[in-house]
Amino acid sequence: MFKSDTILPRWLMILLVPSLALLMLVLWSTAHWLAPVYYGVMALLGWALLGQGRWRSVQARLHRLPGPVWLRCILLGYLAVVAEEMLVGTSYALAEGNWPAQWFPRMAQFVAFNLLAFTGAILGLALAYSRFPGLRPWHWLLAGGWGLFAERVWLIGWGNPIAGAILAAPAMVVYAVILAPMMLSLPVQSGVVRAPLWGVLPVWGVMFLASVPAVAVLILLRSAYPAAFPSCDYIPC
Repeated sequence: MFKSDTILPRWLMILLVPSLALLMLVLWSTAHWLAPVYYGVMALLGWALLGQGRWRSVQARLHRLPGPVWLRCILLGYLAVVAEEMLVGTSYALAEGNWPAQWFPRMAQFVAFNLLAFTGAILGLALAYSRFPGLRPWHWLLAGGWGLFAERVWLIGWGNPIAGAILAAPAMVVYAVILAPMMLSLPVQSGVVRAPLWGVLPVWGVMFLASVPAVAVLILLRSAYPAAFPSCDYIPC
């Protein structure tokens, strides 16, 4: 399971297939019926770019980008979030049945929300990277595990283990794909590849601490300007 040269493990992608099928059955005829399609598209994009060792080619291209390493890393993190949230906004606009009129407002709302929501993950990873050599090979666990926390999958699973199990693989895959460009853009570190939890737990702590001020700002802005962010029907308040 713990291969050191993979970004999206095969077993995780295999688990994604039944998860999406069950999710489609559960969400059919609801406002979230396109969520499985979104997860599927993200997984296909991720596998096309990062699967079977293809991440090495992506990594080489990212290393050739100009600019300071850390600035490049952070900008790639935010650009990946913007691109992903454009897909999310499109899926919700399509589900509402009036996507030409709703596309830009929905896209802008989700982008605004997640630029703040992902700040902790982006800055936390950038800050922690130099302190924890060997983290990149465990990217799928680092980013995917954060996805389980950020998407409240652990909390959903606490009350409904079946729902938590269905959502676990999609959340892990999506977060691994979103955070992969910034991680791959960083220099390859020398050093021992540590056991996953030994390196991952402290980084999650840094990511959480970096998230606190950004989420506080998000809560204040969402309360003051609710129309600028997704409604509570889409993302719980």
